[in-house]
Amino acid sequence: MRRLLAIAILGSACAHAPGQQRPTAAQIKAAERQRLFELPATIVYKEGRELMAGHDWEGAQARFEAFLAKQPDHPGALFDAAWVEEQLGDAHAAAELYTRALAADPGRVAAAVNLARLFSDAPERAEAVLRTALQKQPADFRLLNALAAVLRARRQLDDAAAIVRQVLERHPRDTDAYRNLAAIEADRGRVRLAEAALEQARKLDPKDAGVPNSLGLLALQREDVATARAFFEEAAQVDPGFAPAFVNLGALAARYRDYPAAEQAFSRAVQLDPARWQSHLGRAWALEGLRRPRDARAEYEKVLAIEPRQEDALYGRALALKTEGELSAALLAFKEYVGLPKASRLKEAQSQLAAIDLRLRTSPAAVARSAAKSAAAGLDLSKLPQGTDPGPSAEELPADDPPSVVR
Repeated sequence: MRRLLAIAILGSACAHAPGQQRPTAAQIKAAERQRLFELPATIVYKEGRELMAGHDWEGAQARFEAFLAKQPDHPGALFDAAWVEEQLGDAHAAAELYTRALAADPGRVAAAVNLARLFSDAPERAEAVLRTALQKQPADFRLLNALAAVLRARRQLDDAAAIVRQVLERHPRDTDAYRNLAAIEADRGRVRLAEAALEQARKLDPKDAGVPNSLGLLALQREDVATARAFFEEAAQVDPGFAPAFVNLGALAARYRDYPAAEQAFSRAVQLDPARWQSHLGRAWALEGLRRPRDARAEYEKVLAIEPRQEDALYGRALALKTEGELSAALLAFKEYVGLPKASRLKEAQSQLAAIDLRLRTSPAAVARSAAKSAAAGLDLSKLPQGTDPGPSAEELPADDPPSVVR
């Protein structure tokens, strides 16, 4: 304690010494990390849980990192740290921590369900995670519901429906099973049966915001926009923290070019779930409609930080750079887009590249550089005769007038 006190006093004295620089943010962070490492592990973990409950994700992250440095195989801390990384928008780090939690405790159902959700773009990996977990917990309805959703994503509708029936036989009041059943029936084109399944789920759990949200999506399939909007608004009222409802409200507003309403809804979705790249993309589109290209580009960059090859974000960022007048950067951005394996807007991007290239070549600065280069080439002494005869050469010298610039 005396040693720490002496260090603190010394640090204070140094901080007030004349000409002494203040510690950088990295130094402050390193000192805080060292302080947490010196605390008892149980206290650090308790503080992390409290900060997580208060949505102080960065504070919780620092404490879980310090705790896991001492107890790297603690399944509960690994799970909590993974959840915090999700809230901070780092899906890769979250997936790694969920994987470690399952390695430490293969029966941890929530870790398997969340990891499978993070693998939504790779359903075969998600299925493998869930089937491995089911070997430990073969009758767990949460794992079965998650597996049914994955099988539906893989278009294995009969297998998914069989699992849903298995869940409902044991848990006839399970709303997730009815929601899965509704999604399966919708994929089969049976919209009315899907709506009936969702209405049953709505009766069982009126506070489940996902149910009216799904009903709104079905209403959109029937082109009933007014009903869809009402369902999305209901979902947002039932649970103001339910991000998908705000995403859908934003999409509807953008569809009818109500960009202020769209930007407001997408901003709320981003605030609630910063890891969802679709929310950032929707807000970028709304900001484009509001003629705020710089802000739109910032949102596109956030999309690409989560999904580096996301096609719409790559094209949108390039277009925003062009609108801002950053032509050289826009040229590189469009080239990156054209390099995608299956770019859906390839012809448009190629037209943009040609237009930007022409503007760059005919800009005043480019013309001046070309003129200077051409003039220097016209007076290149190495092109004159280099004989030893000091007399006049028979070869004509360059004219006095500089050569004309090729445009």
